[in-house]
Amino acid sequence: MQTNAGRDTLSARDTARQPIEAGDPVNDSRLFRRCLGLYGTGIAIITAEMEDQRAAVTVNSFASVSLDPPLVLWSISRASRSHPLFTNGKRFAVNILASTQMNVSRHFSSKVEDKFADTSWSPGEFGSPLLHGCLAHFECETYAQVEGGDHTILIGLVRRASRFDGEPLLFAQGQYSVAYSHPEVSPAPEVGRFTPETATEGTIIPQIFEAHHLLSAVFDEHRHAEGLDISVARVIACVYDMPGLKTDQVARATYLGQRDTEDALATLVERGMLVSSADGQLVLTEAGRHRREAIRTRWQNFQKDQLEGIPEADLRATLRTLSKLIAQNRPAK
Repeated sequence: MQTNAGRDTLSARDTARQPIEAGDPVNDSRLFRRCLGLYGTGIAIITAEMEDQRAAVTVNSFASVSLDPPLVLWSISRASRSHPLFTNGKRFAVNILASTQMNVSRHFSSKVEDKFADTSWSPGEFGSPLLHGCLAHFECETYAQVEGGDHTILIGLVRRASRFDGEPLLFAQGQYSVAYSHPEVSPAPEVGRFTPETATEGTIIPQIFEAHHLLSAVFDEHRHAEGLDISVARVIACVYDMPGLKTDQVARATYLGQRDTEDALATLVERGMLVSSADGQLVLTEAGRHRREAIRTRWQNFQKDQLEGIPEADLRATLRTLSKLIAQNRPAK
């Protein structure tokens, strides 16, 4: 096996790693989805209107296909209620969500009957609904359709593209995320709104996001030591800390997608850590409580190690700032 000699020292640790889990995806669809979830993507809402009927689905399967002609693709489950409208229609629009639109993503992923009723939008040049506040719009004509197992892949010929200012909303490992510059790479000035000098320095919000993602990545080794991935860890913590929750409430409480929540709950049941009471309330078993307490102990020790050496006055000032940010952005009950 040939390797780049200049990178041997950087890659040695990665090549020695063992998988957390492995298997045949035909026999374990949740394993397959968990592996796919490690590939971070943007989030798009696909919209269409045909004969006064409107439809919208939230996807992270959107991808570019060709520049000449300008083609994009996405896929829709054949079991979706909107499948006939999209596959029989001749046009659709791709709405790329901004980092401020997490609630929009969750709304269009819900089972609300009329998803456009409480949403700000306007018809595009070719008739498909365009959601306000997005980063980009692609107004497309259906170019081709390909049957792909339990999904249909739709390829669109882009007739009009629009771009707006902002940052993208991302999805990875079963949770919403935002982009930040890698510590070892400075973005080109024309790529984003921030110049390399101001990408993280001097502005607290980008640093909060960067600190969150870096700390979560470092703490992953503790989750894995307890045999949990991030989605399962968040669900087990939620059920432990909020007794009486039912299955349909967990996705909202954890900010995980419905499918990732269902996978995490199924994993906990299979491992004997979770049961459902007669009235549908989720209850951790003794094994589940023990695992949650073990993770919490690891988290407390992790915090202590991370904060060691930071002056108490700095910690108090940071807490005051974060408390104010949380208070002014927390939704009213």
